[in-house]
Amino acid sequence: MPRPAKTALFIVIGAYATFYAAYSWSPLAVDQDQNLFMPGSQPGSAVLEKASQCDNCHGGYDPGAEPAHNWRGGMMAHAARDPLWLACLAVANQDSIWALGNPNAGDLCLRCHTPGGWIEGRSDPPNASALTSSRGDFEGVNCDSCHRMIDPFNALSQMPELPAETDSVGISKAEETRQRDAEVLTNIALFDSSPFYDPGTGLPVHFGDGSLPGYIESTSGQYYIDPADDKRGPRFDASPKHKWYYSRYHKSKFMCATCHDVSNPVLANVLLSPGLPERQSPASFFHLERTWSEFSLSDYGLDGGAATNPSVAESGVVWASKCQDCHMSDVTGKACNKNVATRTDLALHDQTGGNTWMSRLLATADQNGPVYDPYNYAILSGSKYPGARIDVDGLNNLADELLDGEARARANLHRAADITLVADMSHAATVRLINNTGHKLISGFPEGRRMWLSVKFHDAGGNVIGELNPYQPLSTTLDAQGNEQYVSGGILQVTRDDLVYEAQMSSSLTGETKTFHFVLATDRYKDNRIPPRGFDIACAGERLVIPCWQGAEAIDYFTAAEYAGGYDEVTFAKPQGTAGWTATLYYQTTSKEYIEFLRDEIVGDASTLSSPTPSGEAQAYIIQDTQEPNLSFFANLKDWGQAIWDLWLHNGGAAPVDMTAAISPPREMEIQQEPDGTRLRFATIVGRNYQVQYHGDLTTGSWTDLGGPIAGHGGVTEITDPAPAAAPRRFYRVVTTVP
Repeated sequence: MPRPAKTALFIVIGAYATFYAAYSWSPLAVDQDQNLFMPGSQPGSAVLEKASQCDNCHGGYDPGAEPAHNWRGGMMAHAARDPLWLACLAVANQDSIWALGNPNAGDLCLRCHTPGGWIEGRSDPPNASALTSSRGDFEGVNCDSCHRMIDPFNALSQMPELPAETDSVGISKAEETRQRDAEVLTNIALFDSSPFYDPGTGLPVHFGDGSLPGYIESTSGQYYIDPADDKRGPRFDASPKHKWYYSRYHKSKFMCATCHDVSNPVLANVLLSPGLPERQSPASFFHLERTWSEFSLSDYGLDGGAATNPSVAESGVVWASKCQDCHMSDVTGKACNKNVATRTDLALHDQTGGNTWMSRLLATADQNGPVYDPYNYAILSGSKYPGARIDVDGLNNLADELLDGEARARANLHRAADITLVADMSHAATVRLINNTGHKLISGFPEGRRMWLSVKFHDAGGNVIGELNPYQPLSTTLDAQGNEQYVSGGILQVTRDDLVYEAQMSSSLTGETKTFHFVLATDRYKDNRIPPRGFDIACAGERLVIPCWQGAEAIDYFTAAEYAGGYDEVTFAKPQGTAGWTATLYYQTTSKEYIEFLRDEIVGDASTLSSPTPSGEAQAYIIQDTQEPNLSFFANLKDWGQAIWDLWLHNGGAAPVDMTAAISPPREMEIQQEPDGTRLRFATIVGRNYQVQYHGDLTTGSWTDLGGPIAGHGGVTEITDPAPAAAPRRFYRVVTTVP
């Protein structure tokens, strides 16, 4: 029988300890720990195929469209090889020992980062030591992870999101799948062995009335996997060589919700009510990531979706109603290398977000690749830090795929936002930062991830005379042994915190108003990320996604117009002498502050966890303590503190990527009709180019250049349009660029 769960967590918040001392903790089998339990298929219930078994048909024939090449270039394929994740896993396990007396919270990380290893029972112990490359555990979210998933809300049949089938073949195939899913769901139980699924209603037992907080979504890694080796796909007219089911679920936004709406069931069990995560949707407790909730509250999350903003439409995605529309956009090609039809709506197995830094870093570990870096390889292979290694063999010959993934991530960032000018006055300027995505900008894992607006102010000579939120690039040097050493930089100097867009967590457990201990996070201190278009702020509270500012919910942080339009309108003052400005929106995968946090927690130099601990032990746990009886538990994680710091130093400090930029319009512009034509005068700035253009109709057609480019010289320039006064009306504009 399962061991009874803890019913209370005794919290003692006192002065922070200045040191750690080891103590003994007792392992608890994950399958006996109700604090970790969530509905879904459980470890030991299925065996997944390795991705290499799918490559035979789905790879090696068309890199631009095939599933294999594009999936292997994205971070989902390397979710269990990600060194940043492994460092985070080490700290999560340490935090779990501090709070619960065992490291089982780490199992939640493994659940989504290695579904194959988790569903086959190799997530226990939760330190990744039982994972094996022979079973494809380090492939992360691999083919079977998705293509054997089923919808636990069987009776809904993905309606009303998807219209009912009208084709007779589609109707038959969909019903066949629905019946098979019901068979699988009938055999799934909750922690106390009671049924998860009600065959009478075709819905989970705790579905309730179909609204939050009832169990109406299978998020936070609660996947349901068919134990049979039959694949599922979104087309009823497919003809694969293996057995398959037509899956409407794979055409639904709810499928992506599975791992992209994350909450902490441990805290829900110990702080709210034992077994609560079995009865309620995770959106109702302890926010970690809310990407899908954010999407569901946007215009795009409405049934039928909405037209995309121009910057996204230019990429070919003109309409969005589900996550896949942007993250698996349609291309022309074949789904496999057999004799199948060429489709114009083939889903690109891309799944790329905005992580350019890690894609390139992993590419450098391919010894046969074009960007191989022996320094990175020494770290990632474990030869430099034995207690920190990834599956480098699995990266062999994948550099091209990863570099393509980096390029796609960079393209995603460039179209994710726009800056438009609202007003430019002598003393201040106002711009709109437009969110072109279907979720908050930025979204996903909050720790160390941030976006900010930096504004440089120039005088007429082009000199910088002031700056908002300047970033100092990282500077390093090598010691006598060739090791990377920090010199300076990698620092964002925050002068306008409201223009740094991020989620910062807080913890009543650690007593920190701002914390990087995400396993111990009980609330948000700050969340000023830009809402998506049409954000339904009235329903944001039930999903815990209301903006936060300085530790309090701030429903009015954005105006009604900003929620509706999906933007943040900001005004910045100009220093005296400003002739022009440049505003740039930057994105950074992970900050120096977060990397230092991981380093210090794992190395043992941190003092954020107090003693005595909530679990009742006298002293907080330290991974590195050689006197700890369970030290072997951290043997393969104990060096990630120094390793991730070393990687960050050697690889540019996860240098920020410029997403988009805007520059000030010309100053003191005058237009005057003269006998010889229309004369235009405007002030210029050194270091900028100017092109005057004219047009007779603002509604159609293109603009025509008047003369050639004009180099800024710091003074007033003029140009004359010799068109006679009797000519049809003309509109003029000056396009400003920075070479």
